[in-house]
Amino acid sequence: MTAATASARAPKPAIPDPGKIRGLQRVTTADGYFAILALDHLLSFKDLLADDRSKVSYQQAVDAKLELVQAVAPVASAFLLEAQFSLAQVIASRALPGATGLISSIEGEGFDVVDGERRTRMRPGWDVRKIRLLGADMVKLLWFYRPEATTAELQRQVVRDLVVECAAESIPLVVEPIWFALPGEDQKSTAWLDRRVEGIVESAHISAEFGADMLKVEFPGDVSTSEGRKAAAKACQRLNDGMKQPWVILSAGVGYEEFRDQVEVACSAGASGFLGGRSIWQDAVATRDPAARAVAATEAAARLSELTAITRKHGRPYAPALTGEALAAAFPDGWYRDWQ
Repeated sequence: MTAATASARAPKPAIPDPGKIRGLQRVTTADGYFAILALDHLLSFKDLLADDRSKVSYQQAVDAKLELVQAVAPVASAFLLEAQFSLAQVIASRALPGATGLISSIEGEGFDVVDGERRTRMRPGWDVRKIRLLGADMVKLLWFYRPEATTAELQRQVVRDLVVECAAESIPLVVEPIWFALPGEDQKSTAWLDRRVEGIVESAHISAEFGADMLKVEFPGDVSTSEGRKAAAKACQRLNDGMKQPWVILSAGVGYEEFRDQVEVACSAGASGFLGGRSIWQDAVATRDPAARAVAATEAAARLSELTAITRKHGRPYAPALTGEALAAAFPDGWYRDWQ
């Protein structure tokens, strides 16, 4: 075999996906931090609007989400929204500024249960292609996973399949692994809580190995004591050391002060920001009086700004850039012919 023949048969180096790069750029701040408000809640959102969720109309739910997006948009790098009440609506109403990033959840409300074990429930009629056509910058998957569960392989395949689908559409995927209790487990026991911490770390690493472009993770531990904070910091460091993708912390509905401490610990270990929800905006939605709601919405924006400042002080920016020879090598003359 001649050198020329060997060169011709050698696999071409993979071209970095500019679509995914652009999607990640769109959901970060200009200096590379994720300061994202999660607002893809459905029934739990309606529960805050009235004592009886059945009395909350579709229009009321839509208007409440639009109001909150408008209040927080000036300080958010992106929003995580869902198809039912908010995705098309924030675009058509211009509540979402064109310069603000947009992430779409792909799962439906709740989850399926098989023999007491959770499985991710996809939203009927909603898929990666539609999310890309809408103009969203990223797809988010809520992923219930326990490696010892009988549903584990099915759940692993959900991520593998979605990685392929997102690659085909050149849109980045953020996976949100959720640790849950199996039948008979005592969630208050020390053994279960310790296993949960390790499970959070392991699930993030598995998602990363499958090809997720970003991880949205539960906080691995607690910050209520100095000992707990130190242990959580070590767990965050293990999580960070086992992956090259950017990762952020979710809020899981904890109090704002607790979430603020969690963001600081996670960012100090290598996180690039947060993707927080109820801890930031719950007070604004639960306030029924219009005047008080406006004040609470302003407070939600202030909270997000404070979290962003903490992220900038302690976190690691995600702003990779190719220049010079590296850029030319990654995107040689005619690169577009082999891309996609």
